[in-house]
Amino acid sequence: MDEITYESIKPYILEEKFDGSKCYCVFEVEGEQFEAKSQVKTTTKQGSAKIVGNVKRLAIGRGRSVIMRVVRRAVGGGFAATAASQAGNETIRQATSGVNFTRAEKEAAVIKAFESIAFELVNKDGKWALATEFSEFEKIVRSQPLQKPYDKKILARLLVEVARADGNIAQEEKDFFEGFLNEETGNLGSLMRAPAVSMVECEEVSDDAKGLVYMVTAAVAYADHSLADEEKIKLDDYAEYFEFKDKDKQEYIRLAQDYTIENLIRDKGRLTREELYEIADNIGMDRGEAERAQIKVDKRGIL
Repeated sequence: MDEITYESIKPYILEEKFDGSKCYCVFEVEGEQFEAKSQVKTTTKQGSAKIVGNVKRLAIGRGRSVIMRVVRRAVGGGFAATAASQAGNETIRQATSGVNFTRAEKEAAVIKAFESIAFELVNKDGKWALATEFSEFEKIVRSQPLQKPYDKKILARLLVEVARADGNIAQEEKDFFEGFLNEETGNLGSLMRAPAVSMVECEEVSDDAKGLVYMVTAAVAYADHSLADEEKIKLDDYAEYFEFKDKDKQEYIRLAQDYTIENLIRDKGRLTREELYEIADNIGMDRGEAERAQIKVDKRGIL
């Protein structure tokens, strides 16, 4: 199965509704519910709405986009659940408010929402199932989601700072932020206008949340398989602000770098030693650790 259609994911849709140009969905896979948002895109004169997706691309993601999906899990989900009291897999639809979208445009938005939670899943013979073999990075994110609004806001601000450290924020990053940010965190415009996060603000992050906030921020910095000088400076500053011991900082960095290598392997398959070394050098990773990261993936049966 190389493509995903609306019909192929329909059995997993617990709820879908539209509010203006926003699409809100709840998917259920093997008894676990996943919330997701997306933006409804209008059909252009040059082409029709895209209503299919590539299974491999959706399941593994690319670059920063796959890291952004992890952020949803890190903050404990997306929008407030509205389907918790609903039984079964019957889809609940709500008329679009204010804008009339075509059926194809709505279905394309639902597929886009599904894409945002696909890193949690695997596709087996055309059927979706929960991914049971998670990396160390994913296990931490799943087991320690942020609970306090202040911690979530600081993470959002750090992510925006890192995302624009190289001078611009890519469109897929803007799309994510628009769907992820809320009243607790502030919108993208306000975060971009906000001053840089200070040491005092970092010190006030919950002690049990500091490691996760830093680790996810580092993963965003590495996700384009390079590390600009500006990004390295920020990561060093954040580690100092959080008052990490050097060994703890290095462990969070290792987890983020390992996850970067793993995502690249999921995308491209097994890497040659030369390819591993090149990526390791680009993100400031020990070459031996890069090899070890691929071996871990191999042991988990992903390759």
